[in-house]
This record gives sequence, C-alpha cells and structure tokens, in this order.
Amino acid sequence: MAGALLALSGCGDDAGNDAGGAPIALVAPAPPQVPAALPTSAIAALRAPLPLAADRALPLPLRGVTADSVDGLTDLVTALKAHHAVPTVRIVMDPDRTPADYASAIDRIRPHAYVMAQLLDSTAMAAMSPAQVRQRARAFTGALAGRVDLWEVGNELNGAWVGRNPAEINAKALAAWQVVAAERHMRTAITLNYWSGPDCYEKPWEPTLTFARGMPAKLRRGVDVVFLSIYETACDPVQQPTVAQLAKTLVALGRLFPTAQLGIGEVGAQGRADGLPADPTLAEKQRIARRYYGMQAELAARVGPRFVGGYFWWYYAEDAVPRLRAQSLWPVLDGLLSGVVKAIKNPAGAGLFDGGRSKD
Repeated sequence: MAGALLALSGCGDDAGNDAGGAPIALVAPAPPQVPAALPTSAIAALRAPLPLAADRALPLPLRGVTADSVDGLTDLVTALKAHHAVPTVRIVMDPDRTPADYASAIDRIRPHAYVMAQLLDSTAMAAMSPAQVRQRARAFTGALAGRVDLWEVGNELNGAWVGRNPAEINAKALAAWQVVAAERHMRTAITLNYWSGPDCYEKPWEPTLTFARGMPAKLRRGVDVVFLSIYETACDPVQQPTVAQLAKTLVALGRLFPTAQLGIGEVGAQGRADGLPADPTLAEKQRIARRYYGMQAELAARVGPRFVGGYFWWYYAEDAVPRLRAQSLWPVLDGLLSGVVKAIKNPAGAGLFDGGRSKD
C-alpha cells in the first residue's frame, strides 16, 4: 500500500490496447437470503468445509479482503467465517515480525478463508536489500509451507516509495520470486500501482506499463497473478479510473505477463494515517467499495477469462471487524463478495490454481 499522500507532477499515463472479442457471459447466482445478523455459526454452516490440504486448489474468482494486522484475531476469524461467499484474505506480514507471529493465526483462519500472504508491504521493501528479502522469503516460506495459498512477492513495485530506481526494486522482487516460485514451487503474485491521470507519477519510470515493460523476463514469464492497486486519494487530483481504463491496462499487462492471471489487488478509503486531513465516513467507504467490487462483471467481460477479481479491501481489520459493531463496513462487503462471480469459460492457465505450482 502507498505509504503517503502524493501530489506530484510527472510523466504520461498508461496506455494499452482494448480487449477484443465478444463479452464473456457471466453467471450471477443470487446470494443466500440469510440476515447478516444471523449467528456466525449458522452462516458458516451454509458453506461447504474448506479443504485443508497443503496444495489445495484456490478457487476463482478471488473474493478478497486484507488484514493488515492479526491482532484481535478472534474477531477477525469471526468476521471471515461469517461471509456468505468464502473470502481470500491477504495477511500483511510486518517487517519486524517473524513467521511464528503468523503461524497460529493462519491456522485459525485457514479453515474459513483462503490465504494470500504479503511477504513485505511496499514501504517495508524499500528498507531491505535483495539479500535480506531473499533471506526473509526463505524463512517465511519454510516456516509457513502448506499454510499459504498464494504469496505476494512484490507490492506496488512501480512506486517511487519502494526504491530509488527500477533496477533496485526489480532485484528485490526477483529475489523473492526465485525463492517462492523457483525454489519452493509455490504460487506467486505481484501488485503494481495504478493511477489513471498523467500528473501522479514522480519519476518517469513509475507509470504502470512503463515499469512493467522493464521487469525481468523471469518474473514476467513466471508470476502467477498480476494485480493493480487503486487508491483514489493517493494522488492530487483525485483519481477515479473507469472500467474501460482499468481493462485496457490489464489487457496490456496480460501481453507483458503471458501466463499470468489478472486482477485488482488493493482498494480502500484512505484517511489521516495516509496523510489526508480527515478520515473517511462510512458512506465514503461504502461508495468506494461498491464502485470497485461492483466492476467485476464488466471487467471480466472486457478483460476476458484471465481476469480473476480480487479487490482486497485494505482496511478490512479496521473497517469491518468486529463485524456487527456500529459503523461496520462488513455488511456491505459481505454483499459485494457474494456478487463477485466468474466467467462461464474457465480461465486460461487455471491449472496453476488447482494445486501446487508447476515446477519451472
């Protein structure tokens, strides 16, 4: 996640080619008609038990939320298990924490949600060398083997807050990917920052596609999922990308990452902690959540069968836990997660999600 509010002038925005072909037909089953206030145990009973095998399949599309902390674990697990649709939760692993700090939390979460582990947030990666990133990747994947369904090996990699230049940043992302994918044969994802306007980037190498074109060939050929991070207020002027703009960029990324699935990896409503003068209201959080999760059907149609959803509301632990408290975003997120549906046609390369990652 971007570490600060930016108000920068810079270089051109991103460009890609439009997706071709007819729209993909979508299946949109009605969500279960169960009151949100029903006891968690009753809601969870409606869902089939999740498999717990080390190489369990990761179903698509991804219905994502983010836990930037595993403090308050009981309330977090209660919120996750109560969703009508099974979520995938990104767990942000702080740079000063060890694998042992997350192992028991993941064990409690895993029966109720799929797990994406973020090895390092974007600002945390800036403080580490490639050797330190490699060492961290080995420690975390070794200790948490069989517990994590997808590893995010680089977050908002094209942000100037991640490193001084692309060579420095790419060396760290490649070091993490080589451990997780090439050594451990685990699934990997990266997230790239996206702004739709031309005035948000500090450096000429930051625009999403500009940066992506220069990434190492091993990463572009080997990563399993490429996500976009979208924050409306991380730039001045405020950015509100359209479905067409996001789809165009995702299609272009699909050409640069020929075997990767494509999705949205971060959304959220920023506040004082991010450099804004005030925290967002519940209505603003609801508006932003509905805008981006609500793009699922049209993005799937425009991008095609490689689009896997995601969204991963960054502030889930702050905004939706405990789930039934006053001003909770949980009921809205629950409905939106149930509305994330997939195209009829199976995604190309979906075998990567049917078990452990294929060896390179």
